[in-house]
Amino acid sequence: MNEKELVDGIARKDEAAACALVEQYGGLLRAVIRRHAPGLDEEDLLSDALLAVWQNIHRFDRRGSFKNWAAAVARYRAIDAVRKAARSMPAGDGAQLEARGGSTLDEYLTLELEDLFRGLAPADRELLMARYYYGETAEGLAARKGVTVGALNTRLTRARQRLARQMQERRETL
Repeated sequence: MNEKELVDGIARKDEAAACALVEQYGGLLRAVIRRHAPGLDEEDLLSDALLAVWQNIHRFDRRGSFKNWAAAVARYRAIDAVRKAARSMPAGDGAQLEARGGSTLDEYLTLELEDLFRGLAPADRELLMARYYYGETAEGLAARKGVTVGALNTRLTRARQRLARQMQERRETL
């Protein structure tokens, strides 16, 4: 079954498409889960990711790659599972998370933030990073970009709103 037929079948909730999804993409999703949530229940996370793909197929932008979208869904499910595991640990017991996954919660959150920023235009990403990550003043950044402080603040506000919409869409997808 090719990608278009698979997506159409999932949208129709066709049982054959469900089997094809597991057969064609199960290994990829499992690898993504293993990479981002090692030590957690892989089968449970895989089932959760497959169900999320199945239930949220209407959110898939057909101009993009289904393979990448499905892998992203699995990745976000895995990251959420790691976060949940970290919240259930006693305070200050981050060593268990590191031993389980080889990474800290901060590293997972950094990956998620990088994904969000990838969805922004390069100019917006640069402005947000300069202003909020590197702490450049609005005046200095506006002068460097050759715009007024008001125009800069408007661009920053719109970039933050786009980022917030992306986060909301991600929550709805997951």
